[in-house]
Amino acid sequence: MEINKSELKKKANPATKAFNRESYFTDIKFDLNTKPIKITTKIDTGATYTVIGMENSYIKPFKDKLLKSSMRGIAYDASGTELKLYGYIVEDFRLTDEITLDKIKLFFSEDIGNKALLGMDILSLFDFQYLKEKRQNYGTFWINNYDEALKDLQTRRLNKDIDYIDPILIAAVDDAKENQ
Repeated sequence: MEINKSELKKKANPATKAFNRESYFTDIKFDLNTKPIKITTKIDTGATYTVIGMENSYIKPFKDKLLKSSMRGIAYDASGTELKLYGYIVEDFRLTDEITLDKIKLFFSEDIGNKALLGMDILSLFDFQYLKEKRQNYGTFWINNYDEALKDLQTRRLNKDIDYIDPILIAAVDDAKENQ
Protein backbone atom coordinates (compact mmCIF):
# COMPACT_ATOMS: atom_id res chain seq x y z
CA MET A 1 0.00 0.00 0.00
CA GLU A 2 1.36 3.39 -1.00
CA ILE A 3 1.53 6.04 1.72
CA ASN A 4 0.63 9.53 0.65
CA LYS A 5 2.45 12.24 2.56
CA SER A 6 2.49 15.98 2.71
CA GLU A 7 5.41 18.13 3.84
CA LEU A 8 5.22 20.85 6.46
CA LYS A 9 7.65 23.07 4.55
CA LYS A 10 10.45 24.43 6.72
CA LYS A 11 10.70 28.21 7.03
CA ALA A 12 13.29 30.43 8.68
CA ASN A 13 12.77 31.52 12.27
CA PRO A 14 10.90 34.86 11.92
CA ALA A 15 12.91 36.44 14.75
CA THR A 16 16.42 35.44 13.63
CA LYS A 17 15.78 34.81 9.89
CA ALA A 18 17.91 31.65 10.29
CA PHE A 19 17.38 27.92 9.85
CA ASN A 20 18.62 25.52 12.50
CA ARG A 21 17.87 22.03 13.68
CA GLU A 22 16.78 23.04 17.18
CA SER A 23 13.50 24.49 15.92
CA TYR A 24 11.18 23.99 12.98
CA PHE A 25 8.95 26.69 11.57
CA THR A 26 6.28 26.37 8.89
CA ASP A 27 3.57 28.58 7.38
CA ILE A 28 -0.12 28.10 8.00
CA LYS A 29 -2.86 29.96 6.18
CA PHE A 30 -6.46 30.65 7.13
CA ASP A 31 -9.26 33.15 6.69
CA LEU A 32 -10.16 35.24 9.73
CA ASN A 33 -13.48 37.01 9.13
CA THR A 34 -12.96 36.47 5.37
CA LYS A 35 -9.48 38.07 5.45
CA PRO A 36 -6.68 35.73 4.28
CA ILE A 37 -3.93 35.35 6.89
CA LYS A 38 -0.51 33.67 6.50
CA ILE A 39 1.55 33.16 9.65
CA THR A 40 4.85 31.43 10.28
CA THR A 41 4.41 29.11 13.24
CA LYS A 42 6.86 27.13 15.31
CA ILE A 43 6.05 23.41 15.33
CA ASP A 44 5.95 22.65 19.03
CA THR A 45 5.23 19.02 19.94
CA GLY A 46 5.39 20.07 23.61
CA ALA A 47 2.54 22.56 23.20
CA THR A 48 -0.94 21.24 23.93
CA TYR A 49 -2.60 23.87 21.76
CA THR A 50 -2.01 25.78 18.56
CA VAL A 51 -1.80 29.39 19.77
CA ILE A 52 -1.34 32.56 17.75
CA GLY A 53 -0.22 35.77 19.43
CA MET A 54 -2.57 38.74 19.10
CA GLU A 55 0.36 41.11 18.63
CA ASN A 56 1.06 39.58 15.21
CA SER A 57 0.53 42.36 12.67
CA TYR A 58 -1.98 40.24 10.72
CA ILE A 59 -4.02 39.45 13.83
CA LYS A 60 -3.97 42.88 15.56
CA PRO A 61 -6.91 44.27 13.51
CA PHE A 62 -9.09 41.43 14.90
CA LYS A 63 -7.89 41.62 18.51
CA ASP A 64 -11.05 43.24 19.93
CA LYS A 65 -13.27 40.68 18.22
CA LEU A 66 -11.09 37.78 19.44
CA LEU A 67 -11.12 39.08 23.03
CA LYS A 68 -14.94 38.98 22.98
CA SER A 69 -14.95 35.28 22.05
CA SER A 70 -17.11 33.10 24.27
CA MET A 71 -14.69 30.18 23.76
CA ARG A 72 -12.13 30.97 26.43
CA GLY A 73 -9.58 28.81 28.15
CA ILE A 74 -6.29 28.66 29.95
CA ALA A 75 -3.03 26.90 29.14
CA TYR A 76 0.43 26.92 30.67
CA ASP A 77 3.74 27.45 28.91
CA ALA A 78 6.84 25.33 29.57
CA SER A 79 7.78 27.46 32.60
CA GLY A 80 4.29 27.13 34.14
CA THR A 81 3.15 30.65 33.27
CA GLU A 82 -0.59 30.91 32.69
CA LEU A 83 -1.74 31.88 29.19
CA LYS A 84 -5.26 33.17 28.55
CA LEU A 85 -6.66 31.61 25.38
CA TYR A 86 -9.45 32.81 23.14
CA GLY A 87 -10.88 30.20 20.79
CA TYR A 88 -12.14 31.33 17.44
CA ILE A 89 -13.37 29.45 14.39
CA VAL A 90 -11.36 30.25 11.26
CA GLU A 91 -12.08 29.13 7.71
CA ASP A 92 -9.99 27.53 4.97
CA PHE A 93 -7.21 26.48 7.34
CA ARG A 94 -4.32 25.30 5.18
CA LEU A 95 -1.75 23.18 6.97
CA THR A 96 0.07 22.09 3.79
CA ASP A 97 -0.54 22.29 0.06
CA GLU A 98 -2.61 19.10 0.29
CA ILE A 99 -4.31 19.59 3.67
CA THR A 100 -7.06 22.18 4.03
CA LEU A 101 -9.82 22.17 6.66
CA ASP A 102 -12.86 24.28 5.84
CA LYS A 103 -13.48 25.36 9.47
CA ILE A 104 -11.42 24.76 12.61
CA LYS A 105 -11.16 26.25 16.07
CA LEU A 106 -7.79 27.93 16.74
CA PHE A 107 -6.60 29.66 19.88
CA PHE A 108 -5.32 33.22 20.13
CA SER A 109 -3.57 34.85 23.10
CA GLU A 110 -2.31 38.25 24.16
CA ASP A 111 0.22 36.53 26.41
CA ILE A 112 2.65 35.33 23.70
CA GLY A 113 3.11 38.61 21.83
CA ASN A 114 3.56 38.06 18.09
CA LYS A 115 4.67 34.41 18.32
CA ALA A 116 2.70 31.50 16.90
CA LEU A 117 2.84 27.81 17.83
CA LEU A 118 1.50 24.83 15.91
CA GLY A 119 0.69 22.47 18.76
CA MET A 120 -0.41 18.92 19.37
CA ASP A 121 -4.13 19.74 19.17
CA ILE A 122 -3.78 19.95 15.38
CA LEU A 123 -0.70 17.76 14.85
CA SER A 124 -2.29 14.83 16.68
CA LEU A 125 -5.22 14.84 14.25
CA PHE A 126 -2.74 13.36 11.76
CA ASP A 127 -0.01 10.74 11.49
CA PHE A 128 3.03 13.01 11.53
CA GLN A 129 6.72 12.22 11.63
CA TYR A 130 10.04 14.01 11.63
CA LEU A 131 12.77 12.57 9.41
CA LYS A 132 16.37 13.69 9.71
CA GLU A 133 17.86 14.25 6.29
CA LYS A 134 21.42 12.97 5.88
CA ARG A 135 22.40 15.59 3.32
CA GLN A 136 21.01 18.50 5.34
CA ASN A 137 21.66 19.85 8.79
CA TYR A 138 17.98 19.48 9.68
CA GLY A 139 15.05 17.18 8.96
CA THR A 140 11.54 17.43 7.61
CA PHE A 141 8.10 17.10 9.20
CA TRP A 142 5.69 14.96 7.18
CA ILE A 143 1.97 14.25 7.50
CA ASN A 144 1.38 10.64 6.40
CA ASN A 145 -1.90 9.18 5.09
CA TYR A 146 -3.56 12.57 5.28
CA ASP A 147 -6.47 11.55 3.02
CA GLU A 148 -7.62 8.96 5.57
CA ALA A 149 -7.28 11.47 8.42
CA LEU A 150 -9.31 14.08 6.49
CA LYS A 151 -12.12 11.57 5.85
CA ASP A 152 -12.12 10.61 9.54
CA LEU A 153 -12.29 14.26 10.61
CA GLN A 154 -15.27 14.86 8.33
CA THR A 155 -17.09 11.83 9.76
CA ARG A 156 -16.40 12.91 13.35
CA ARG A 157 -17.67 16.40 12.66
CA LEU A 158 -20.90 15.07 11.16
CA ASN A 159 -21.36 12.71 14.14
CA LYS A 160 -21.05 15.65 16.55
CA ASP A 161 -23.42 17.77 14.43
CA ILE A 162 -21.09 20.78 14.41
CA ASP A 163 -19.92 22.60 11.32
CA TYR A 164 -16.26 22.98 12.34
CA ILE A 165 -13.34 20.84 13.51
CA ASP A 166 -12.76 21.12 17.26
CA PRO A 167 -9.36 19.48 17.95
CA ILE A 168 -9.84 19.60 21.73
CA LEU A 169 -13.22 17.85 21.54
CA ILE A 170 -11.71 15.17 19.29
CA ALA A 171 -8.80 14.64 21.71
CA ALA A 172 -11.21 14.33 24.66
CA VAL A 173 -13.25 11.68 22.84
CA ASP A 174 -10.10 9.75 21.83
CA ASP A 175 -8.71 9.91 25.37
CA ALA A 176 -12.01 8.66 26.83
CA LYS A 177 -12.01 5.70 24.43
CA GLU A 178 -8.41 4.78 25.31
CA ASN A 179 -9.12 4.95 29.06
CA GLN A 180 -12.12 2.62 28.97
